[in-house]
Amino acid sequence: MGAIFKTTTAGTLTTLHSSGADGLYPTGLIQATDGNFYGTTGGGGAYGYGTVFKITVAGTLATLYSFLNLTDGANPYSGLIQATNGTFYGATGTPASGEANAFGTIFLWR
Repeated sequence: MGAIFKTTTAGTLTTLHSSGADGLYPTGLIQATDGNFYGTTGGGGAYGYGTVFKITVAGTLATLYSFLNLTDGANPYSGLIQATNGTFYGATGTPASGEANAFGTIFLWR
């Protein structure tokens, strides 16, 4: 279901975190201006619709947000980008419930 890992230039691979209840199918990991890594998962989390997470260089993972399909869309299918003001932006593949003619949502995280 996915893992986050690091590798050395010599080819030594270390798994930092394996997917589980806190998120499935991690995508698009980026290193932010604060030195931590941020990404999304396409499933899992508190409601099963995906998450926004942070992981430190040491491998400590924190779920920052769990998507709730009824209000904010679901299943992020891409990673995040960080704007110069520090805000993160991303996209989901599923719109919020009740959104007519919608095919997903664009979201921001501060």
